[in-house]
Amino acid sequence: MRFLKKKKKSPSAEALLKKWDPTVKDRPYLDILLYNYRPEKDRYVRVKGIVLLYEKELVLYEDGKKLGAVPLDGAEEAVLYVSASNVQLALRKGETHTLIASADMKYKKRFGAFAQALSDYLEKGVYKKPEARSQGVCPKCGRPLKPGSDRCAHCGKGRKQWKWLWQMTKPLLPMLALSLFLFVSISLIGLISPMLSEKLVDGYLKSENPDASMLPGYLLVLGGMLLCTLSSRLLGMFRSFISAKMGAKAITRLRADVFDKVQKLSLEGIHKRTVGELMKRVSEDTNQIRMFLVMDLGQFVELAVTFAAIAVILLINDAGKNTHLFLFIFLPALPCALLFYLFHRRLHRIYNTQWKRESDADSLMHDIFSGIRVVKSFGKEKEEMARYDKAITSVKEMQKKNELFWSIFSPCLNFLLCTGEFFIIFFVGNKILDGSMTLGEMTKFSAYASMIYTPMRMMAFMPRRIYAAITSLNKIYDVIEDPNILPEAAEPEDVDLSGKVELHDVSFGYEEGKQVLRHIDLTIKPGEMVGIVGRSGVGKTTLVNLIMRLYDPNEGSITIDGHDVRNLAPACLRHTVGAVLQETFLFSGTVRDNIAYGKPEATGEEIIAAAKMAGAHDFIMKMQDGYDTQIGEKGGTLSGGERQRIAIARALLLDPKILILDEATSALDTETEKEIQEALQKLISGRTTIAIAHRLSTLRNATRIVVLEDKQIAEEGTHEQLMHNENGIYYSLVMAQRKMSSKNK
Repeated sequence: MRFLKKKKKSPSAEALLKKWDPTVKDRPYLDILLYNYRPEKDRYVRVKGIVLLYEKELVLYEDGKKLGAVPLDGAEEAVLYVSASNVQLALRKGETHTLIASADMKYKKRFGAFAQALSDYLEKGVYKKPEARSQGVCPKCGRPLKPGSDRCAHCGKGRKQWKWLWQMTKPLLPMLALSLFLFVSISLIGLISPMLSEKLVDGYLKSENPDASMLPGYLLVLGGMLLCTLSSRLLGMFRSFISAKMGAKAITRLRADVFDKVQKLSLEGIHKRTVGELMKRVSEDTNQIRMFLVMDLGQFVELAVTFAAIAVILLINDAGKNTHLFLFIFLPALPCALLFYLFHRRLHRIYNTQWKRESDADSLMHDIFSGIRVVKSFGKEKEEMARYDKAITSVKEMQKKNELFWSIFSPCLNFLLCTGEFFIIFFVGNKILDGSMTLGEMTKFSAYASMIYTPMRMMAFMPRRIYAAITSLNKIYDVIEDPNILPEAAEPEDVDLSGKVELHDVSFGYEEGKQVLRHIDLTIKPGEMVGIVGRSGVGKTTLVNLIMRLYDPNEGSITIDGHDVRNLAPACLRHTVGAVLQETFLFSGTVRDNIAYGKPEATGEEIIAAAKMAGAHDFIMKMQDGYDTQIGEKGGTLSGGERQRIAIARALLLDPKILILDEATSALDTETEKEIQEALQKLISGRTTIAIAHRLSTLRNATRIVVLEDKQIAEEGTHEQLMHNENGIYYSLVMAQRKMSSKNK
């Protein structure tokens, strides 16, 4: 069973360095980086390499040898290059780039964190060692973290997860306690029946002198057995009712908590997971926890109580009659427990792998269904079917391995348990034959053995559910404890803002070591319209995302009227800043619902007024049900231009002090765009507007135009001022668009 083999742990960078150069301890270094590629001509050679950072140089080791040093004098920044299959770290000195190290993609986060820290060191002269989590490794044990996770699956042994589950289920404790009490009660009632059976057999059925006077006692014993059975059934029905009620409350609370945390995650925290993973956590994983609370936990408690009670009964019997029934019944349970102890980590691993493959298949299905129009337009139905078949085949293979393991493991457990029954039959049979045990006693102890071994056979299958529940708990806790949230201020400010936006020394990057914006200083006055332009990928959308606080800057601050956006109440910020984003998204529902999304209490007159300003009223009234027309998922029944005009109306309805237009008219034809631009000009008056437009001609009336280049503000001024600089970036962009337009004509 190769899938159960434990992977060999690779030595750490510190361990390798100690082995390669024992003298390095005499010269303390600032940081250490492990790499595994060396470029040679048109290929990469696998090596074991180490980069040591000292105050004035980088020292390189490779395959046990010291290669030399790269001085830091004159270096401006550390640059991270990412290709399809590897990452590279280089030092930039002016136009010269010196390659330092290369590695495969599993080192990407570590390389990025190192590059960012080194760049800051070259700029500020103070080195701040990056946290282990930002390098994709556990700060405690050094093991690599799972993709999309900031928590080590190995450390903690699940204590924190169970503590969180305990806190979450506190409101359900009365029902949970009642449910467990019913489990225990049913178990204890079940212990009475074998005693009554012994009395029935030895006292009445096997009586040497039966007579009519024994009838009342006989009926009393039968009545007791009937009462036990009836009580068990009634308590079982009540327990099922309580369990169902508790399960409904538990799954509602679980799903609400997980969904609420997903909503609070930053875009970074959401984007590092697939949609399928998030959906699986909210739906399937919460259901696994519900089943554990409702059924598995109660069955486990019931079995434990049964074990303890029968153990006491058998020990008392053994002490009185010098028998060894206790050993015969309980000894087979020890090797079973040992087997679970030996295999529990591997069992956890295969369930985790199966979870990941199922999640990948769900994500792929979601992507295919979301992009079904693209799939059909390119005629890729067969290819997508093949991709999904491959994904579910991978799930099938993992499930097959899982079932193969249990098909071997479960019979072994059952065999061990059956040996106990065989020993009991042999032992009790001998006792009956030599006259030291009655038939009633045999009936009683056989019943007790059955009460133990029947649940134990069921327990042979229960670990599958328990490991599935543990895996689901880990996945849920992964989201609950995700640190990638936008923290709220202890005392959020809810103030009336006029719209002055200031960026103070703002730097930001989506990944460590790859900054998109660096040291941005920008002031936008109230009522001013500022256009943001630059080449594709230069950071225009990132800049407005920071202003809207979809992300927090890595360095610096953003203020509105002198108030840091991190200290503003979320509702205050969202009502102050309205946005029409580059990617237009509409929800399933009516046109009215989508326009009023940001202001549900809006009147019909306000909704119509916003639609008219956005140029959407006319085409809405031509729809079958006007503003009550259902537009389908993502607005699929509308054209791109119609969706964008509804999105503009949605933003205008808020009447924001700051209006952000990120390619707001990109999906519109020239004539419609002109109409909306005229409407927007009326709205811009007295409102701070930040506009990104791919058609630079639409920014002619902007108060100011800011040109981004190479992570910074390269040019700034009005359209006329920037066009006077024939060597400028803005001039070249405008001329390139004019040339393209003339060709199209």
